[in-house]
Amino acid sequence: MIVITVAAGPRMALIVAGCFTAWFLLAVIVVYIRGGRGGEALGRAYVATFWWGDYISP
Repeated sequence: MIVITVAAGPRMALIVAGCFTAWFLLAVIVVYIRGGRGGEALGRAYVATFWWGDYISP
């Protein structure tokens, strides 16, 4: 986010952060509807939003 803020300004950084937040919330809702509960739903939504998280978390 710092790179986006420096390169394009704080407004663009807020737009990008808002897009990531909206995508994450949508992923949580979809996983929850499909049967994922609690931490599992959050973990799967995290991996769906930040695909690289699959390599970091066990």
